[in-house]
Amino acid sequence: MWRFAVWLCLPAFLVSCGSGFKSGKAVYDENCLPCHGPRGQGDGPFADKFLSLSPDLTILARNNGGEYPALYVANVIEGQGRGEHFSAAMPEFAQTLSGKAVPMEALVAYVESLQK
Repeated sequence: MWRFAVWLCLPAFLVSCGSGFKSGKAVYDENCLPCHGPRGQGDGPFADKFLSLSPDLTILARNNGGEYPALYVANVIEGQGRGEHFSAAMPEFAQTLSGKAVPMEALVAYVESLQK
């Protein structure tokens, strides 16, 4: 019986996951892509306008022993825990540029999907 219930709930779960991914990609495309590029490799259209290169977001897990640092990524996006090595060019995105709340989990999950 419980297996039947799981199969009934699975489509709703997958749709909600997919919509989160889409909203994360939409937020990324609007706010992150100009500097980090369409694939997160630091090669966006504005990347060459800064004194230092935008970080390659596709190697975050590799640089963290193979584990994606989701909490670290969320903190950086929100502007917390940034060291001196961070460029002042990256704004704190506790809210998007349009003033809407950032769907942080969806955005962090989308950046995770960019990992090599």
